[in-house]
Amino acid sequence: MPVQSILRSVYRLVIFLFCCLASLAQAEDELLQAAAAQARGEYRIAAEAYARALTNGYDSAELRSNYGVALHLAGEDVKALEQFRIALHRKPGLVAAYLFAGLCLLHLARPHEAVPLLERASAADTSGIAPLLALGQAYVSIRDFRRANNAYLEATQRDPRSAQAWYGVGITRRSLAESLLRDATRHGKTKPEEATELLRNALDSLNRAVALDPDAVQAHLMLAESLRDSGKYVEAIPEYETAIRLRPEMTAGYLGLATTYWKYGPQEKLTQPLERALNLSPKDPEANSIMGNVLVRQGDYARAKPYLETALAGNSDLAETRVSLAKIQLAENRPERAIAELQRVLAEDTDGNYHFLYYRALKQAGHAKEAEHALQEFNRLRSLAAKP
Repeated sequence: MPVQSILRSVYRLVIFLFCCLASLAQAEDELLQAAAAQARGEYRIAAEAYARALTNGYDSAELRSNYGVALHLAGEDVKALEQFRIALHRKPGLVAAYLFAGLCLLHLARPHEAVPLLERASAADTSGIAPLLALGQAYVSIRDFRRANNAYLEATQRDPRSAQAWYGVGITRRSLAESLLRDATRHGKTKPEEATELLRNALDSLNRAVALDPDAVQAHLMLAESLRDSGKYVEAIPEYETAIRLRPEMTAGYLGLATTYWKYGPQEKLTQPLERALNLSPKDPEANSIMGNVLVRQGDYARAKPYLETALAGNSDLAETRVSLAKIQLAENRPERAIAELQRVLAEDTDGNYHFLYYRALKQAGHAKEAEHALQEFNRLRSLAAKP
């Protein structure tokens, strides 16, 4: 080969190597820019810098994972998932990729897909709590409260000062207790001891969450509901008021306070939080239900009816609302409609009140035999309710 050709080849090789080194140097500069932007919370700028580093030839499983994290934090969950898929294909042991891929799927409302990824993340990271908190959230989303509770409990063992972990323990214990109570009501049983203990433990957990993070709105809200459900309604009121102070535009705070006054009094304090809840969420089923029930109690049936109908349109399982509507229908001399409403809630009658109204509706409609049977059931339930 002529010397001149050799020199040209060497020259081209030198130029190629120089370009490669220049590209790598540029890529390294992009990575530094990405890290700095991410530290400042400028996630979209960080993602763009990671993308430029890839274009300049710098590629690795770790870079793909970091790129995915930046995309996720910038709100680009679908694009982030693609980067995590590439990263995990190349290096299956990347804990951060499993964790953030799971978080992406949670944000995309795909919790069933998130669970196995978050289980991998929590199994690989035996000291941190972030994977456990995310896993607990995923389990809650699929209504597996037992496993969610276990995840949050393990998080409290790893970090006893995590308000988020204690809050998770509290809400999942409440959910487990509510499930037990629903089953007990459905089968005509008394309140199970396990549910009572769970509610007590939930209250303790939420108290710890609030103590660790006094500005945690949801913790105050759930603590208030737990106090109310435990019969400590006087203590519940300031917790609702704290939640309202921290987040004045949150319907749940006003609704919880109104519900407490509705159930336990004083009734004269009910109107203001209830009207505020309805102003914020005019179609809220519970707020409409309470307003309708209040107006029925006051005998203002004309104003009550639209509220009750709106409540049932949003939640067909509101038993007390159906009973109030049945009272209006009886007053309007439409007993057959009242009968239809009451038949949907008779299974939930624990003290006989629903059956007595059902008896009245049947009697008004001329169904004497059925009315007699309803009266007998009323007497049976009233007798059972009177027993200690």
